[in-house]
Amino acid sequence: MSEKQNINNILNNGFTILKNVITNKECDNLKKISKQTFKTFNKKTKIKNTLEETIYNLHNKDKKFLKYLNHPKIINIIKKTLSKGSFKNNDKIILRQTAVRAPKKGFAQQLHNDSRISNTKYPLILQTVWLLDDFTEKNGATRILPNSNFFEGFPKKNKKYPNEKILIGKKGSVIIFNASVWHGSSKKLTDTDRYAMIFSYSRWFLKPTFDHTKNTPFYIYKKLTNFQKELLGFKFNPPIDEFERASSRAKKNIINFKNYNLKKFIDDSKSK
Repeated sequence: MSEKQNINNILNNGFTILKNVITNKECDNLKKISKQTFKTFNKKTKIKNTLEETIYNLHNKDKKFLKYLNHPKIINIIKKTLSKGSFKNNDKIILRQTAVRAPKKGFAQQLHNDSRISNTKYPLILQTVWLLDDFTEKNGATRILPNSNFFEGFPKKNKKYPNEKILIGKKGSVIIFNASVWHGSSKKLTDTDRYAMIFSYSRWFLKPTFDHTKNTPFYIYKKLTNFQKELLGFKFNPPIDEFERASSRAKKNIINFKNYNLKKFIDDSKSK
């Protein structure tokens, strides 16, 4: 499927699926890293769910995650889709959040809209879901209600809609969807793994979930390309006042916080 077709799928139907983006070996390696990272940091995280293993801020957990910030097979689709409706259909984007999620048996999500605004013509936020395992109808694959981004209002609690679609796919595939589309994990009926790596992108002027400009260790910052730094928001912190600069966007990436130390969050008993 061409880049243009994928963009049109997102704009018209709310989602698209890219097959064979990464290899099975790559998926298995990312899963291995993710499982160890969860054990290392789970004890001290404030975000807990007994039916799901989750890690956040992948950029500061392992350098192997960095290339997925702007993976060449998807980043142009993301940028061009999120530029639709802007001046000359060309604007900046940022990363809102990065995570790996692995639901356990019994887990299910209420349908929801991550953009928090209904009936949107152009996407404000795009979710990219990297399938590190096959997504099936029984292992908690993402379900959506196509075209629901054009609906007024929000999904009713615990209601099942007749046109819901479970997005199944093979490991190594990537699902990209408009975050305004009503979506959620389907109920997980098996004990088999269902790992997914999720990168959430938005237009540059929206607020990210975490402050990447403060949680990026300096040794990681130095490994990033200029565009990766931009994605993490280093151009978009507002000026302190009118004497600092004339624009809310800086012309270059600026790092003011170099002392983020991830080691204090390690659970020493599980990290060996």
